[in-house]
Amino acid sequence: MGDKSGNQLRTRGALVALCVAMIPAAADAQNASIDRIEAIERQIRGLQGELQQLKSELGEAKQQLRQSRSEAQRSKEELRQARKAAAQAQEDSQRAATAKSQARQAAAQAKAAAAAPPPASAASEGVKLSMPGGRPTIASADGRASLAIGGFVQFDMGGYFQRPNQNTQFPRLNDGVNLRRGRLYFVGKFDDFRVNITPDFGGSPDGAPTLFEANVNYTGIKPVTATVGYFHPFVSLDDATFPGNTLFLERPSIINIERSVAAGIQRASLGANAATEDYFASAYLTGPLFGAQRPTLLNGEQVGVVGRLATRPYHDEDWSFHMEFSGQMAFHPNVNANGRPGVSRTTLTLADFSRAADRF
Repeated sequence: MGDKSGNQLRTRGALVALCVAMIPAAADAQNASIDRIEAIERQIRGLQGELQQLKSELGEAKQQLRQSRSEAQRSKEELRQARKAAAQAQEDSQRAATAKSQARQAAAQAKAAAAAPPPASAASEGVKLSMPGGRPTIASADGRASLAIGGFVQFDMGGYFQRPNQNTQFPRLNDGVNLRRGRLYFVGKFDDFRVNITPDFGGSPDGAPTLFEANVNYTGIKPVTATVGYFHPFVSLDDATFPGNTLFLERPSIINIERSVAAGIQRASLGANAATEDYFASAYLTGPLFGAQRPTLLNGEQVGVVGRLATRPYHDEDWSFHMEFSGQMAFHPNVNANGRPGVSRTTLTLADFSRAADRF
């Protein structure tokens, strides 16, 4: 019993001694663990700082990369523009060289042509025959001079079916024919000058050939045509319509009467007109009709003015809106040299189908 108690005491004492010996070691281990934790925290803070710095440097690198890309794009565009300018310059240079070469060749050919004697067939090669618009035309090789011949014929005939004694005043109405218009157009051109001479073998009635027109025109200022001579100065829409485009052979009597004041065919005229697809403007100083001055009728000849302005402010495939203003005035009527006492020597003739009326 005594030995057992002594063993227990010795065991407890050994345990106490072992615990006392382990206390400093545990404290040292705890201190070492704290030191390691602090070292790890310092490393973490250091790594966080380095990470923040790397982020900042990465942002700067991205900004520099964007700037570099923008500069590269600008450089690429400048390079493309430079290449384009260089190609254009090369093309212009080639064109200039080609034009210079062609000019030298043309000059050499012109010099050779001037030095060479004309060929034996030059006369035949200098004339061209053609049919523009159906008109026989003879022209020089260079096209500066030409002569064309045309014609316009309107022929009418009439007859009556009459029963006997149907009309006691006119028991038999005559049948007949009439050459209403029989014109030959001779048109000569040289550069910007044109000469028109047109005899007319028709009439109402026919049988007395006369002159329809004889005038000189200048067309060097487009779209203006200046005219002097016997001409037809237009004064209204119906008056300006070509007779081949009218519905009937004759125009309304009122048109023939009103244009006999200072217009009509065979009228001595000086003036000009300008014409395009959308407007027409004309103004003429007019004189007497062709043949008004005769040995048996000496007079102070008529002087007047004629003007017309026409336009179509709107037109399409289905509509064409036309408007115009026109007028004429005889401010110096005919003054007859021989007159009866008490009768005015100043005359102005208004007529339908007479020498004072236009048959165009």
